Order: sequence, then structure tokens, then C-alpha cells
Amino acid sequence: MLNHFTGPMAAMVKSEPLKSNIYPETEHCHSFSFSCPTHKITKEEITCNKPGTILRALETNDTFMELNQMDKTLKGKDIVIKSCKGYIVKHFPCWLIKEDDLLTIEMVTFATDETAGDTDEETDNYVTFSIETTGGKNTKSKPILRNKHLQSYGPLCIYAKQKKEVKKALRNDGCFSNIVFEQKCQLSERLTGSKVSMGQIAKKLNGRNFEICLTKHKEEKETKMETSDSTIKTIVNSEGDTTQTSLFDPSPDSEGDRTQMTPSTLTTETSDVGESSSRRKQKRKSNPMPDHGEILTILRNQFDDLVKQMESRREDSQKRTLPEELDLMKQEFGKIRQKFSEVHRVKKLIELGASVCQVIVEGVQGVQGTGFVLFDNYILTNAHLFGETLRKNMQLLVDVSVKFNYENPNGSDVNVIKAKTLLIDFQYGLQGKHYMDYAILEMEPPKNKKQKKVPPGLLREYGPVPACGGACLIGHPGGLVKQIEPISIIGSEIREEAANKYKRENGHAIFTINDAVEENKKRYEEVMQENKDDFVTYNTSFFHGSSGSPVFDDLGRVFGMHTGGFNYEDKRTQSTQSVLEYALPLFTILQNFVIRLKEDNNQAVLTRVQEEAQKNRFLFEALFNGDEPMDMS
Repeated sequence: MLNHFTGPMAAMVKSEPLKSNIYPETEHCHSFSFSCPTHKITKEEITCNKPGTILRALETNDTFMELNQMDKTLKGKDIVIKSCKGYIVKHFPCWLIKEDDLLTIEMVTFATDETAGDTDEETDNYVTFSIETTGGKNTKSKPILRNKHLQSYGPLCIYAKQKKEVKKALRNDGCFSNIVFEQKCQLSERLTGSKVSMGQIAKKLNGRNFEICLTKHKEEKETKMETSDSTIKTIVNSEGDTTQTSLFDPSPDSEGDRTQMTPSTLTTETSDVGESSSRRKQKRKSNPMPDHGEILTILRNQFDDLVKQMESRREDSQKRTLPEELDLMKQEFGKIRQKFSEVHRVKKLIELGASVCQVIVEGVQGVQGTGFVLFDNYILTNAHLFGETLRKNMQLLVDVSVKFNYENPNGSDVNVIKAKTLLIDFQYGLQGKHYMDYAILEMEPPKNKKQKKVPPGLLREYGPVPACGGACLIGHPGGLVKQIEPISIIGSEIREEAANKYKRENGHAIFTINDAVEENKKRYEEVMQENKDDFVTYNTSFFHGSSGSPVFDDLGRVFGMHTGGFNYEDKRTQSTQSVLEYALPLFTILQNFVIRLKEDNNQAVLTRVQEEAQKNRFLFEALFNGDEPMDMS
């Protein structure tokens, strides 16, 4: 990732030995290229004939070595190296760089204290995976990186031996702060939400994309079990109940003495009404204490049951705190709005938003939607926009056009392009395991050279669905000019509670709300399923006309397509409202699209999808298995 090149901070970086067993004399030859756009180096090829680190390979190139001499102001600067998998450290094994890969090198002003890692000759014994530079759930405000400047460079590409633990791999990388290792952190896969502990070996992580999450600090156990010979405080029966007795603690009797009891004179005190303290004391002395070693054994055998019971009680308590989580989400939404008001994010969203268009279905009153360029002349939008206007062979019965640059109310500078009547793909309803609602239009080619170019596609800007946090919609709600709205993702585990809370807060319209839900009961039940990955849920004011809008994460990556919600007419406010809205994950749409292209033997479009996906390494590796699309069965 950040790689020190020259300058006064060089002493902070562990240098590599000139001769070491990490450069074995084995047959090794592969090539890659690097560029440095800031200094007009477009492509410089390197042939590596000795296994070692990527920095060692770069240093065999004269152009690279002369970089710091091109300009006096470069002295003391660091380098950042980006591969197709993400930003890499200088001790990244050279043989893990794919043949003919193009590395991008940037010169930065801040120094790094990156530590050196280990690299050896086991060229087939490594895996690579990526980690986002900003934390995930419960970790978004935590400094997970040693150098805060790295947050704008992401994701990081990590390498590890297959049998090395994740924690050791991250330590070896040298970019992560102590909080990752000292607190209870784990990896959460961006695509599936799967959790990976720090103690797991890295063998199964190859090609996957993660973020670091901090496990919530659970409250201290209500009862701390001390099971030593000198301090036994709790006897647990077979049902998990506890009976408190003073076995070895000093305890006053009715006569006021505070003599400490010994094992030879102890017994459990009775609770018989009216029994005198002297009689109890006599019984205590006359009955010998059973072997406390036996009691200790019983306690140890029953300890696991007690822990399970306590954990179940804690889980019940946590379930009762869902309203608190919703309140916290409401408080966090202010932070989300602030984040999406940052100028650099707004600029990027506006740039990406150029690919968003209004979809116009001619001759059908009330039908309007949004779409966005997927790649080339292909537009992705919702299938439900077309309804009865489509034949079984995906032939449109009406004219459809798309309108770009509709950002001014006066309609100036708009670019309207007609769509072909034959759709490339149309899938609506349950398709295999997943619910689908998408259509892919192909725009007519430009009629003349004066016609404006189609904006770039967003396929290459793909990102996985975030488990939680902020996101952003760009679309044409109500058929109006293009708009941007930040949203807060509602996790699947609290969807039902979020809907119920909305109903409670809008009790004046409860009958109208229930009618709206009843009309879409099947869909409502599907969306509300916990851990259902067919939908991404949130609240938004984007209603009619915004179907087909892209949904972006806080890094500007598109991960979903806004599809619908459970709308109703609020008679009090005379406005359209919604209980909950949802998007379809872009990755699931793309999976189905690739399968359809294969079934139709549409090799031309399939090839273009592969070419575009290759510009997003994580998408390509997830969407295609080698040269073959993934199997959805």
C-alpha cells in the first residue's frame, strides 16, 4: 500500500536484505507493467526473473529509480502502489501480481511507518483478499489503520500464507492499528455478510472482499463463577437454578460472633421457622461437611449449562433493545446526511449521476421511472415499468425512450434517446431462488455525429451491499428533475421492528397502512424475512417515478437498484408516504443477466459484460469462475 521511497523517514522502514533465502535461485519469470500518471509515465514494462517483493522488482527498472530525480520536489516523498486487486504494500510477493497486470504508482507527501513482511519461495502457497480502509459495523469511527491518510486509498489487498491466521496476516501487512488486534474484531464479507474470526486460517479467503467489524462489547456476566477450593459461592442444581450459601465466608450468627467457618464444621443452614440459632449452631457442628472436592466437580460439570442459560437471557434482553437500535439509527442519520454533503463525495456522485436517466414509456399514463447506463448503450431499469406493454418474446408494444441531463426544470440541455423495441433481458417475479424485477434496454445508435455521447456505464463502479450504514439514491422521483437523497440502511434483523415502529408513530393512518400492506402481503412477507438477501431495505422519500434508481454506498460504488416500497396515501397530509422501501442487489441482477446471455447464446453482449467486469476485479472474480459465469442452481 503505502511504500516509502526515499527521504528522512527511511529509518522508520525495515529494509530488505540484499541476499536472503527469500530470493531462492529457482526458475521464475513473469512480466507486469507500471504507470505513474502524475509524471506522464503511461506504461513501463518489467520482466521479473527472481522471486521476491514487488518493490525489489520495481527497483530493477531505471525509470522507476529515476522517479525521485525527475523533480526536486519529489525528494522525501512516498509511493502508493495500486494493483487490479487494490493497494498493496511494498513487501507484496511479486509472483502474486498477475501476468501483464498494470500497477499504478502515486507520489504522496506523507511518510509511512509501514513494517516489512516476510516473503519466501512457496509461490503456490499464498492467497490474497481485500479489506476496506474504513471500518464496518461498530467500527466506522475507529482508527483501524496506523496512518489515517490511508483511508482514502482502498481497498487494501492483503496477502497471506494459506495456513497463516488472519490476525498474523494483518500484522504482517503492517498497515493496521493496534485496535484491530487488541479489541475483539472480525472480518465481515461485503458481499454476503459472512463473519470470519481473526484466528481462522486464510486458506478460504482468496479473492474475497471484507471490512473490519468490532464485536459489540457484551455486558459483564451477571454472576462470576469462582470455582477454586477457597472460594465456592454458588451451588447450581441440574435445572440451572442457583442457591446462595455462605460456605467459606465469615458470617455473623444471632449471638454476634463472627468466627470464620471451616470445612469440617460447615453445613447448609436450614430455614425452619422458629428454630433457635443455638440449635442451628449445634447442628452445624454435629454434621460434618461433605467432601468439597465432590461439590467442586459438580459445579464444574454444570458450569456450561449455567453459561448457556445466561447467554439465552442476554439474547432475549438484546432482542428487547431493537427499538433502541432504531433510535440510534435515527440519531446516526444526521451523520449520514453530513457525510454525503462533503464536497468530494458530492462531486463524485454528480459525476456518476450523469449516467442516470429518466425512463419514458410512451402512451401509458402514469408510468414513469428511472434507469442508469450499465455499459455501452445498455440501460438497466425495473421490469414492472412495462407491465402489459410487453410480448412474451420481450418485444415492446409501445415506444420507450430515455432522457439524460434532465437536471434543470426548464429542460435545457437534455439528451433524449429512443430505445430499441426488443429488450435484451426481462425478468420479473421469482427466478430460481431469488426475486427479480429488472429489464435491460438497448438504446438506438446515434443518428449523426452531433448527437451527444452516452455517459459511461456504472457496471465498473460495482460494490458489494453494505451490512449497515449510509447510502445514497440518485433518480427522478415524481418524474421531476434528477435528485440525490441520502438514506440509512435498515438491517434484515430489525426490518419488522422498523415497520412496526412506523405504524405506531403514524397511528392516525393505521387502517390505510394496513390496507396497503395487505394488497402486497406476499411481497411484504418476503421483504421482512430476517437474513433475506434478496432485498436491501431503508426509508426514503423517493416514491413514484424513482423505480430503477441506482443506490450508492459512501465510497461511490453502486450496489443496488431501487425497486419499490409499501406506499399509501396519507389523508391528513395529502401526500404519498411509505412504510418501508427496498432495492434489489446489483450483484444478483448481474448473475441472472449473465445466465440469460448464456442461454440465449448472446456471445457478443456476454463478451462485453466480461470486458467491463474485468475493470472491477472483485466483480469479475465473483461473477465469473475463470471464463465461465457462476452457476445459479
